[in-house]
Amino acid sequence: MAEESYIPGKRLGTLDPSVVDTWGDPRKHPETQLTQEQIDGLIQNGREGFLSHLTKDGFPIVTVHLYCLVDGGIWSTTVRGRVKERCYRRDPRCSLCLSTTGLKLGFAGGICLKAHARIEEDRAVVERVCREHARRYYSNEEGQEAMFRLLFTPNRVAIRFDVIDVISWANVGARQK
Repeated sequence: MAEESYIPGKRLGTLDPSVVDTWGDPRKHPETQLTQEQIDGLIQNGREGFLSHLTKDGFPIVTVHLYCLVDGGIWSTTVRGRVKERCYRRDPRCSLCLSTTGLKLGFAGGICLKAHARIEEDRAVVERVCREHARRYYSNEEGQEAMFRLLFTPNRVAIRFDVIDVISWANVGARQK
């Protein structure tokens, strides 16, 4: 039995070919894509992303991660030795998905950034990324300093995401005209 859909008056089934054809591949339906300005706005204003990595057996795992922007690049952090860090060293392929949900933007939708994760251990770079995380998520200096001290530990590494493709979609009812 299909779940009730957020699309008024329709029910969605997981194997309904008309739904896949209608709402599927955004490259087949350019009217469902976000504009470059909207994509940039979502990246600038997003608060967290859903980040994937591939385990040893090739299985994708997704976790929620904070991210920041440094020198036009998208960055996050992890700790040396954690599964994610080891996975990115073995296979850097990943995706970062951002949604407008919970944001006060003039459009609704999301993006999936296909990327290669690059681990950076240089302490000056790691410190800069940790400071940017603190600045991005806390408006007052006390909060920024507390978050920075929490993040900038001896085993902390930075992760830069080198984006190779962007897939975007506008939510139903908010599409481009």
